Amino acid sequence: MNFSLFLLLAGVIVMLQPRTRRWQSRMAAHFHGDEKRIKQRANTFFLLGFAFILTGLAYLYRAAAS
Repeated sequence: MNFSLFLLLAGVIVMLQPRTRRWQSRMAAHFHGDEKRIKQRANTFFLLGFAFILTGLAYLYRAAAS
């Protein structure tokens, strides 16, 4: 149960990470201002966070069903 809650929390944090000002400035410096690559990386983080949330929900469902 604790692991599923950890996955849910990690998923939310990973999904919100690209919205922070610090993250955006670091990615702009890393990709030399290429907005397409920055948006691509932000979408990747969003999908990764969403996958963590789905996995956490699956573990919660499995724990509740048994």
